[in-house]
Amino acid sequence: MHKSQPNILHTKFFEIPNLQYAMAFCWFQKGSVIQKLLHELKYGGNEELGVYLGEMYGKELREYGFHEKFDIITSVPLHFIKYRKRGFNQSDKIAEGLSLALEVPFKKLLKKEVHGKSQTKKHRLERFANVESTFSLLATKSNIKEKNILVIDDVLTTGATIQAACQPLIEKGAKISILTIAVTK
Repeated sequence: MHKSQPNILHTKFFEIPNLQYAMAFCWFQKGSVIQKLLHELKYGGNEELGVYLGEMYGKELREYGFHEKFDIITSVPLHFIKYRKRGFNQSDKIAEGLSLALEVPFKKLLKKEVHGKSQTKKHRLERFANVESTFSLLATKSNIKEKNILVIDDVLTTGATIQAACQPLIEKGAKISILTIAVTK
C-alpha cells in the first residue's frame, strides 16, 4: 500500500492534517500467516521477528525512495505497566528494523500516559474513546517542528491508537506519516 499515495489508508485518518504517507505491508486476515507472525512477535516474545519484519518492509520501501522522505522514525509506545509485563514493545522492534533498512534514525518520542484496557475486543467508537488524550511527548524531545516523522505500529484496525499517538507530534509542528505491518479491511 505504499506504491500509491494517497491511498485507502488515508481515509481512516481524517484527523491527521496533511498526512504525508500512509503505508501497510499487508492486509490482516484471521488465520493468516501474518496473524501468526504478529502473534508470535507480540505474545511469543520473538523480538527478532519484529526487527526482521521491519527490515524486510524497509528494504522494499527503500526501492521506492522512501529512505529520503523521513527525518525520524518513532513508534507507538506501550504504557510502562504493559511494557514491564511484555518486556519489550513490538512496535519498537519493527521501527528498529525499518531504521536499519532505511538508514533513518529511530527515536522514542512519545510516552503513553494512561494504562487502558486492550483494544483487541473493542468496537470502533470504543477504541477512539479509549485512547483519546493518552499519549504525550517525552519532555526532552520537543524539537520536532517541521520534521518528517514516520510513526510505527504493528497492526492497524480502526486507526484510533496511531491517530491519538500522532496528536502530540502534530501539536509541536511535525509532519506525519504512518506505517503498520498489517491493516484490517
